[in-house]
Amino acid sequence: MKLLEDFILNNLKDYPEWAEYNDVILDFISSHKQKRPDMCVEGCKSLIEGISKFIYFNLDINNRNLAEWKDYNFAQKFKKAIGVLSLNGYENEFIERNNSLVHKLGEIRNERCDVSHGQAYPKDSYSDEDFAKFIVSWTEGLCYFLLSSYVSLKQKQREDEVSYTREQFNEFDNYLDSLYPDIKYITYSKALKEQDALQYESLMDGYYN
Repeated sequence: MKLLEDFILNNLKDYPEWAEYNDVILDFISSHKQKRPDMCVEGCKSLIEGISKFIYFNLDINNRNLAEWKDYNFAQKFKKAIGVLSLNGYENEFIERNNSLVHKLGEIRNERCDVSHGQAYPKDSYSDEDFAKFIVSWTEGLCYFLLSSYVSLKQKQREDEVSYTREQFNEFDNYLDSLYPDIKYITYSKALKEQDALQYESLMDGYYN
């Protein structure tokens, strides 16, 4: 899960609570992928659930009812999270289609989970290593998009709170990009905003003041 791990590491300065994802859950997923695929799938479910909770409780100050959150099932928690991300267009349609897969992942977890969750043993069915790899790859892409969308939305909210105009943001972005013209695939200004929003804001304040 290198894509997700790197994104989390690049944003730990702004979101130190994300360290748990790398240090605990991603490590758990990686360590069980081959020998205990069902535990790996369990880790994927926990990762999606944890990120959904983070997004839901941090994007809407009215979402503070933990008791109510615990009453939601896995798919409902995911749906609540994507609801507060306020995505539009194909992005919103595509992420909403993943809700059925999240629901199915919950079913797989309940049917094939480890005996510690009360599952009868021996179990009727097991996940093999290839299926676990498939689940891991899908989970990584989904969680990366959830967190990157969260970061982008928070950046937009910060921009709306400051006094700079859209033209000023564009001017500053063009200035930053001119300093690093050889960067491929992504502009320097976009990368900086996504990976270190506080540094971006500090440089912009310096640029205009």
